[in-house]
Amino acid sequence: MNLPHLEMRQTSAKIGMQTTPLEVRQTQRPADLSIEQPQGELTIETVAARLEIDSSQAWIEMGRIPAFESVRRYADLGQQMVREGTGRVASEGDQLMRIEQKGEVIARIAKMNDTPPAEVTTMGFIPRSLDRVKINFTPAEVNVRYTARKPVIDVTTHRPELEVTEGKTDIFLRERNQLDIWPVGGIYDEKG
Repeated sequence: MNLPHLEMRQTSAKIGMQTTPLEVRQTQRPADLSIEQPQGELTIETVAARLEIDSSQAWIEMGRIPAFESVRRYADLGQQMVREGTGRVASEGDQLMRIEQKGEVIARIAKMNDTPPAEVTTMGFIPRSLDRVKINFTPAEVNVRYTARKPVIDVTTHRPELEVTEGKTDIFLRERNQLDIWPVGGIYDEKG
């Protein structure tokens, strides 16, 4: 008797996977920035320029003499005239004392007193030169001081905000496993 032999075919199970990826969303507000710049301090000090002009010598040469100088000059001139007059009178007295020695002494003295000395006139410029006017100039002084102020900076940062959507993976049976057996050849009795 021929025994049948069996043939088998097996199919493995197959699984399927469906994945939803992880999602991460990040948002971050910009930092709050505040900048304040205080004004610097500026100080300017000025000493004015000074111009000094001394024209007293030029005025004196023009005949405009200050009162004190005029009194001094007239006092000097008066003393000089007294000396000259005293000398002249003494000389004339000496000549008159010796009148017997030489004649015409009185006529000579009279002639000297009768004719005034000739005036000397000179041409010139008033003032005679620029050095008669003294000029002294002191330039102005400007002192500038500046004090800078540092800026005041205030920064407030914000943390990032994360929103996470979890991913998931679904696993399912895509195809079942299967075993097929069937007899080949011989007699096959279902009852055995």
